[in-house]
Amino acid sequence: MSDFKGILIGMLVVAVLYMLDRYLPRWFGAIPGASFLGFIIYIVFTKEVSLLSIVTVLLVGEAVLNGIWIDALVNRKRKMKKEVATMKAKDLLRK
Repeated sequence: MSDFKGILIGMLVVAVLYMLDRYLPRWFGAIPGASFLGFIIYIVFTKEVSLLSIVTVLLVGEAVLNGIWIDALVNRKRKMKKEVATMKAKDLLRK
């Protein structure tokens, strides 16, 4: 049951990060990646873990966090282009 709980908490964190990246300022997406990097560095220096496993966790974690951030940026850009196109179309109709 504890594995399921860990997966559920991870999914909840990813969902919250996705929503925050979508609605907060653009620079906010860098904060989770930087804090994750700091957490992994802390783990390396305080606990005895194999270097290969910690590097794997670091790469996968950063890929997920930065992927969410980049996806939110692309969605924002797409939404803004759509809004600009709609405004241009309304302007052309008024003339």
